[in-house]
Amino acid sequence: MNVQIITSSYPAFTGDPGGTAGLFVEAFAQELTRRGHRVVVQPVKRKTDYAPADGVIVEPIPWEGGDQVLAAMNLYDPRNWRIFWNFFRGGRANTAAIHRKYEIDRTLCMWVIPSGLFGYWLHKDLRKPYDVWALGSDIWKIRNIPVIGSRLINRVVANAAQVYADGQQLAADVTDISGRKCHFLASSRILPVVDDTPPSEDGGRTRLLFVGRYHKNKGPDMLLEALLFLDEKTRKSIQVDLYGLGDLEGQLQACCREHHMESYVTIHGPINAEDLARQLKRAEFLLIPSRIESVPVIFSDAMQCGTPVVSTPVGDLPYFIDKYRCGVVSDGVTPLSYAAAIKGALKGSKRDYTYHVETAYQELSVAHSVEVWLENIRSS
Repeated sequence: MNVQIITSSYPAFTGDPGGTAGLFVEAFAQELTRRGHRVVVQPVKRKTDYAPADGVIVEPIPWEGGDQVLAAMNLYDPRNWRIFWNFFRGGRANTAAIHRKYEIDRTLCMWVIPSGLFGYWLHKDLRKPYDVWALGSDIWKIRNIPVIGSRLINRVVANAAQVYADGQQLAADVTDISGRKCHFLASSRILPVVDDTPPSEDGGRTRLLFVGRYHKNKGPDMLLEALLFLDEKTRKSIQVDLYGLGDLEGQLQACCREHHMESYVTIHGPINAEDLARQLKRAEFLLIPSRIESVPVIFSDAMQCGTPVVSTPVGDLPYFIDKYRCGVVSDGVTPLSYAAAIKGALKGSKRDYTYHVETAYQELSVAHSVEVWLENIRSS
């Protein structure tokens, strides 16, 4: 089968730490090629070429925004309107040309907006089927655009052959907005196999790990506040490493200095896939202190590397953690309740969760998501 994947998320190079959604798209495409399908990925064009991935054809959609991320651009700034207009007008023609060139059998749009619009136009112009996959940030941002937000979502979803979302609650939200049945399908990626030998300089302390954007929604600021509620003995027994990028980085650094947390907290920049796999294997628990969430890719990363999680009760995380018993969920989304969850987790160990984590990953793996998508096409 010839597959066209239209996406606004794709890594600039293999292992690019700039966005986990793009790494999932890459892994999904590579898994399809391993199964004998020809895959053409259409990301947004960058100033520099995308690095070739094994067996995957990359045909970027024209874009005048340089290396600006489409999702991060201000929709209400008139200076961006010409860029958006040319992107959608040129992209409509470009995706149709690529569809014809490679004799595409099925188009998969990641995500609803903007990629789903190209799928809708392909369906309208060429009468070809497309599937659409929703992200939480995709839906939450677009539906808030006055007048047209929900209409755009409805138009894309209503005409899709199959509709997916990377969270259980998100799938229900898409169904509520559009009236179309939306299926949960996990987004994940394949991490490198690495040596998990613990570093000699950690002094025997229990390693805890946070990986995500330094943004209020991901809760790194709440995590630092939670650590201050731990007793001194507990703080001296742990090493907490944070990896990410975002506007809160300066605030996080200032908090560490103000409260003299440098002895047990280290704030890093972004992390590549190989180092992430290594840090996850070394960590006793992955910390997910999010204020709003669906099912983050980092959750399936942790399951892949055998690492249980300590999470706030947001999105689908309580569902999966309860179903698979692969971690601890706090009672609330507050620093105090999250501190209690961390302390409760530290009463056990990583070994207590080994079987449960491995079971969870079977449902969250890229291979599973690809198999479900292909099976739905075969049975439709």
